[in-house]
Amino acid sequence: MKLTFTYQEERDVWCLLNYGRSSMNSSNPTQRYEELVKSFGESPTEQDAGTFVKEYINNHNIDISKRINQYADDWEKVENLFIVRAKEMFNVQLTEDITVYLTLNNRCPYSIEKNYFFARLAPVDSVRRTAMHELWHFYTWYRFGIAEEQRLGKQKYNDLKEALTTLLNIEFPEHFSEYPDMGYPQHKELRERVLSLWQEYKDIQIVWQKAVESI
Repeated sequence: MKLTFTYQEERDVWCLLNYGRSSMNSSNPTQRYEELVKSFGESPTEQDAGTFVKEYINNHNIDISKRINQYADDWEKVENLFIVRAKEMFNVQLTEDITVYLTLNNRCPYSIEKNYFFARLAPVDSVRRTAMHELWHFYTWYRFGIAEEQRLGKQKYNDLKEALTTLLNIEFPEHFSEYPDMGYPQHKELRERVLSLWQEYKDIQIVWQKAVESI
């Protein structure tokens, strides 16, 4: 599995328009989407978003090529440790290469089917944490998702896979101690339950099975 960091304006626009207003886990607009609306009104078009993206990058002197190289170099420093530990925990291996689309948006969707996720054009260490968070969803899916989403339904599966990212804080403290993976407010109790179960059993299958009983 290899991550390829890239920036495509049309993908940035898509992310901003489709996930800026709201998402499955939050009904609140992102900061960047609010800025877009402030400039172009409540129903921005693709052209509006394209103009906004160009102007934002220019006004903030964002060197896209430099950022891409920085993110790739930073990820290379942590990927082996992350992949080895994730494989140990989930007992699965990601074999497909994954594209990381960079975006101005503050919300980062992903697609396991199409092997991509988004990451913010942000400080280097923030993108590293985003990559680990999003890949956690990939590992969760290949271990549990195909069967469990059908059994539990999309909402319950979503809640549990989001809660499972709390384990990043204790399994990779060198990356998350200063800026922990906080998750969404509605998953707070479930995240605490997952953490407690992991500390007791250190077995992802048991953690999942017992956490399911909590939702």
